[in-house]
Amino acid sequence: MKKLVLAGAVAAAFLPGCASVGGGPELTECLQPNRRVVVELGGIKPKPAPKPKPGAKPGKPGRESVMLRALVQGNSAWDPGSAVLKDGGKGELDKLVKIVKQGAGKDTRATTVGSVIVSGHVDRLEAADGKDSLAEDRARAVKDYLVSKGVDGKLVFWEGKGAKEPVPVTKFCES
Repeated sequence: MKKLVLAGAVAAAFLPGCASVGGGPELTECLQPNRRVVVELGGIKPKPAPKPKPGAKPGKPGRESVMLRALVQGNSAWDPGSAVLKDGGKGELDKLVKIVKQGAGKDTRATTVGSVIVSGHVDRLEAADGKDSLAEDRARAVKDYLVSKGVDGKLVFWEGKGAKEPVPVTKFCES
């Protein structure tokens, strides 16, 4: 019970920065995580061949499912009211493409892409201004960028979710 009360007190301390109705620069800054595009990439990687036991035939390598995710969000990726992908967002997508092509860390196996789902979002101020189609435009911009980097466009599905599924912004707001 004490944790619940403490959590409520912490939330109450941070919410006023986001709850103001004015829509000024503080609120725009606070809502920036909701200007985002979520990229979920599903594919397969070859499993390394199992080590043969003495006297046994070597086993066949298998395949394993892979799910990768990238988040292109905030001021580094999008200006308020814009669907033009900025360098910060391109950098996040470049990391994803590199992992697909070269693996990550010691795992240097490439991923065979099966599908990519791109979901665009807007913040509530953009939605209030009637810019819900901006979410779709952002998703399309990310799709086009991924295709320009070698991802098969036939495997990329995109959608605009508008202001649905917002990120809880309390952690980004200051009191």
